[in-house]
Amino acid sequence: MSNMKVEYIDHMGTDLNVINAARVSFNKQHKEFDDLKDTKLINFLAKHKHEIPFAHTAITLRMEAPVPIRTQAFKSKIGFVENEESRRYISYTPEYFIPEYFRSKPTGGVKQGSSDKHSMSDHWVDIYKRQCEKAIALYESMISDGICPEQARFILPQGVIVKWIWTGSLLAFARFYNLRTDSHAQKEIQDLAKDVGKIMNELYPACWKALVK
Repeated sequence: MSNMKVEYIDHMGTDLNVINAARVSFNKQHKEFDDLKDTKLINFLAKHKHEIPFAHTAITLRMEAPVPIRTQAFKSKIGFVENEESRRYISYTPEYFIPEYFRSKPTGGVKQGSSDKHSMSDHWVDIYKRQCEKAIALYESMISDGICPEQARFILPQGVIVKWIWTGSLLAFARFYNLRTDSHAQKEIQDLAKDVGKIMNELYPACWKALVK
């Protein structure tokens, strides 16, 4: 059993790098960040969609999320590269994600998303956990019996946790954050995006505040 995780690994650049990338147009460079003038410029760049200076950065994170949430994250392509663990090469016992509770399907003719906590959530969480554990046990039996990992993985449930290294520019992560914290996004990826946002806010406080909704 596991929860989703976002772990900082490395980054390049600061708010000052973004400012200097913008000021090079006028052959200017600052050695220190000016809270007043530089924040004003950052806000101007973000407001008027002069986005390229924000791309002169790079942040690497280690991510962990269930398969469908990883898939949603990977839909953000521009400005990102990713390397994911592969169950063609590994066969250790996978972990699986357990939601806090199961939500009801949406009402009023809405075709996607969810509603409030399902009245039978606790019951379905118990069944979900048993099914995940049963599938993982079967996976391990297949591996033990000599089935190749690249096929044995087919039995694993969608709730299995996938780990990947994700590198992108500040601009790319801001686009991901704005898209995936929208109220229409799935709650689980909203939670993942918010954890990403906490890290970005620590690394680039002025830029992040200007870029995100």
